[in-house]
Amino acid sequence: MARRGFTLVEMLVVIAVLAILAGASFAIFRSVEAARISLTENRIHSIRCEVKTHVMKKGFAPAALEDLAKALDQPGMMKNGKFVDAWDHPFQYRVDGKEFRVWSCGPDGIPGTGDDIDYVKN
Repeated sequence: MARRGFTLVEMLVVIAVLAILAGASFAIFRSVEAARISLTENRIHSIRCEVKTHVMKKGFAPAALEDLAKALDQPGMMKNGKFVDAWDHPFQYRVDGKEFRVWSCGPDGIPGTGDDIDYVKN
């Protein structure tokens, strides 16, 4: 007698293998996103340190982040003349005299949303 179709055991094995593969791929995706967030926080920290150095030397923060390009000398942090985060979105920068803020719009690239990244020292 010729066998047609799959047995229940075969179907369960296939479903189990697919579930394991899906779980592994989601774990990899989460770790990649965590690495991008960490890289972005590190870039923000580097930029903030350079802005603070600029403030100490000159008494005021630079008008634009691009003014720090030569001081930082980090080609990987720049794209099209602007400092960018791990998703290639330009960093946001606001300055008011000696006070300043540097942040990333996060994965979605839209400022003011819940995924914005601001360096916070632990």
